[in-house]
Amino acid sequence: MADSPNRKALVTGAAGGIGRAIVKALHAEGVIVTGVDLQEADADFSITGDLRDPAFCDALPTQATRLMGGLDIIVNNAGIITRGKITETSDNDYARTMAINVEAPFRICRAAIPILREAGGGAIVNIASCWGIHPGPNHPLYVMSKAAVASLTQSLAIDHAPDQIRVNAVCPNEVNTPMIRTGFATRGLDPEKGIEELNSSVPLGRIAEPEDIADLVVFLASDKARYLCGALIEANGAKTVQ
Repeated sequence: MADSPNRKALVTGAAGGIGRAIVKALHAEGVIVTGVDLQEADADFSITGDLRDPAFCDALPTQATRLMGGLDIIVNNAGIITRGKITETSDNDYARTMAINVEAPFRICRAAIPILREAGGGAIVNIASCWGIHPGPNHPLYVMSKAAVASLTQSLAIDHAPDQIRVNAVCPNEVNTPMIRTGFATRGLDPEKGIEELNSSVPLGRIAEPEDIADLVVFLASDKARYLCGALIEANGAKTVQ
């Protein structure tokens, strides 16, 4: 896929912290964006709906293609973090985590690949996690879901590189988003203090900002990354999973 100011992208989780940054960064490169979320996203086109709905996910690539007049880029960004040891999680925790983190990207990729193939190629960028590559404690549902995304990324890359469809993933560690702050508050912790403590644990001196992740997504979707296919790019500031 050659770069052009008329490329079209579908971004899930577009109203969240990382999602908004991805949309903004793509816009800066002249990309037309359809954003998907539970609430309206600040994109060229916005589709609202629940990624737990299989039919909704199956229809998204075709719907976005019709809205934008084409489709070149898929960004499977939407995700949730389910915390707690396995004995502390419920069937609902499992179902929700797997539906949003795994089944939605699977269905969107399955529906999008024929469209991208017909167009001569494209780029899929999944948001996995360092935790999906290097499992850490007390997050088994999150770890297994992001490990599935990482493996799906590499498998699809092998299968569809001949179609000129490059599939890669960004694997962040902690990112300074409303989601991580809400996690602190839910556990009765001060979000600002929590972020400060996380910053001090990173060799580079801070956790990632949404823009750090967005810039990687834009790079992987661009022709500058034309020979990257099946890559799992860790964005961790040199911090290991703890």
